[in-house]
Amino acid sequence: MQQPNNRHSAPAISIRIALPALLTILLFVTATFVIILPTVKESLLDKKMSMLKDMSKIVYDMVTFYEKKELSGEMTREEAQQRVIDIILELRYGPDEKDYFWINDMDALIVAHPYRPDLRGEAVPDLRFPTGANLLEEFVTVVEERGEDYVEYLFQWQDDPERIIHKLSFVKGFAPWNWIIGTGLYYEDVNVEISRIAKQLNAVAFAILLIISFLAFYIIRHTVLADRVRRIISQERERLLVALEVSNARFRSLVEATSDWIWEIDAQGVYTYSSPKVRDLLGYKPEEIIGKHLIDLTVPDETEQTRQLFNKLIANRKPFTGFENNCLTRDSRIVVIEKNGVPVFSDDGELLGYRGISRDISERKNALAALEKSRDELHKSLEETVRSLASAAEKRDPYTAGHQLRVDTLACAIARELGLPEKQIEGLHFAALLHDIGKISLPSEYLAKPTRLSAQEQAIIKCHTEVGYEILKNIPFPWPVAEIVYQHHENLDGSGYPRGLTDKDILLEAKILAVADVIEAMSSHRPYRPSLGLETAMEEIRNGRGTLYHPQSVDACLHLIAEGKVDLTAKAW
Repeated sequence: MQQPNNRHSAPAISIRIALPALLTILLFVTATFVIILPTVKESLLDKKMSMLKDMSKIVYDMVTFYEKKELSGEMTREEAQQRVIDIILELRYGPDEKDYFWINDMDALIVAHPYRPDLRGEAVPDLRFPTGANLLEEFVTVVEERGEDYVEYLFQWQDDPERIIHKLSFVKGFAPWNWIIGTGLYYEDVNVEISRIAKQLNAVAFAILLIISFLAFYIIRHTVLADRVRRIISQERERLLVALEVSNARFRSLVEATSDWIWEIDAQGVYTYSSPKVRDLLGYKPEEIIGKHLIDLTVPDETEQTRQLFNKLIANRKPFTGFENNCLTRDSRIVVIEKNGVPVFSDDGELLGYRGISRDISERKNALAALEKSRDELHKSLEETVRSLASAAEKRDPYTAGHQLRVDTLACAIARELGLPEKQIEGLHFAALLHDIGKISLPSEYLAKPTRLSAQEQAIIKCHTEVGYEILKNIPFPWPVAEIVYQHHENLDGSGYPRGLTDKDILLEAKILAVADVIEAMSSHRPYRPSLGLETAMEEIRNGRGTLYHPQSVDACLHLIAEGKVDLTAKAW
């Protein structure tokens, strides 16, 4: 009767195993297309909308620059406006360098459009309405009501007037010239990126399906085989009992021939059994070990320390692993022995002793020592490489020579004052040395300019954080060095640059670095001004505490300076 039941149980087992696998695949696919993809699309669209706003701000600043030239008398309004229009008509961005800017006025007429020069001075039909309404009037309404905002409409695809698709644009008014500046994106671009992500997720889902199917098949197969084995064990119990006696004899032979030293000790630590391997490890015959105490084999200088440690292990009455001690061989050589043991108890719970194995780990210890030396040398090489990179950046900006080194000193001191672990401080150390590496790509005349930088020049200077990130992002640091460099000019309230991050999105190391950078920069000489003094710098971080700067970092910095615990006079390399 038993065999038919077992045959029928195999399909049931298979179903119980396969069903959770199928449900897992279904849940993964559902989550991918119902939750993950819509979330990714929304996040991607938000990012691109933010990019439109940032790009418009850059062009707005450029228009402001030429408006100042008009006000200063350097140009007439017509000259300044024409210069801006010329730039707008040539300005492109995006993956294919086909995304563009346009200008219309508050009378809803085109001022400049790079792909439709024929529309200059004309209204633009709103393709959403067959009655031919003026699209630009909607831009004017948005600017009059809110100053700037996003607008969704239909328009031609880049430079192809025959292809009309959905578009989202950001428009911003420039009141002095009665202008509206705009740029936009095509929803189709977002859909193309989402489609690519969907294909990747489909590939992952298919791979997971194959893996889960294989695992389910493997488990089912081995479960059925195990069931058959259990039946065989039940049927052949008597034969296996006989085989067990043979196995015990073989085990004893294995103990005698194994490469590890197998031993037994009593509750006092005296050897009661020793396998022949002890001859290879220590040069003693097994019978010479019987009756000796563990301490009798230890080097004299470590006898007492080893006794205390081993007594503690025995007192715990628990298994132990990795107990190391230096032993003397019969010919007085020193070898490092590693012991692993398990306690042996009587039926009434009394500790009878320990049974375990030992092996010679001298070669492994030597290899570990060599590995640690190699690690230290690699770390030294990394330190020298980073310092060389930082030094190269400062060669481009001799007026701030030593700045990165002084910021490093102060930032690491703040981190230690906050109680950060040394491993995290080490990452901050490298980030501080490299935080201005992006300036290596900036025009040297900007860095050494003896007067205040213009808005356009300041915008270019601010790019150094992103350039630094691009330089460092592919270097496999064990810390987020590139991201710290990227964030070191961000403020807690989102007023920093380049991404306008807020407190929760900024790394702690970047917050610390920002405080140290402000203190050093304000208290040092610059080409366009003398040093503002340490007191002014301290007042700056006090005023910005909790809004611009990390409160705990500010407090730690002020304390270090007040106690004279940091040196801000470090020279350049």
